[in-house]
Amino acid sequence: MMRFGIRRARAADADEAAAVLRASISALCVADHGNDPECLARWLANKTPRNIRSWIEGPGNFVVAVEHGRIVGVGASVPLGEVTLNYVLPEARFRGWARPC
Repeated sequence: MMRFGIRRARAADADEAAAVLRASISALCVADHGNDPECLARWLANKTPRNIRSWIEGPGNFVVAVEHGRIVGVGASVPLGEVTLNYVLPEARFRGWARPC
């Protein structure tokens, strides 16, 4: 039986959430960064566990998609509802995690 869901992120999720963001941006956003190492480095620079932890603890809504106990996606929105993050692991694509409700 597949166990999955979306839940509010916790500070303890920061390392895994940062890894998801970095993997997703590196592999799935090639059209945006063009595999340019400098562009990619700038984009990934703030995707650290420390920064992710501050985002989780901040005023917005930071959520994780979890499948079989593993974080496979991350999302965030600001208090007014604007989506600021919506990323999934490359191997978790097309499973509906990033689809709007």
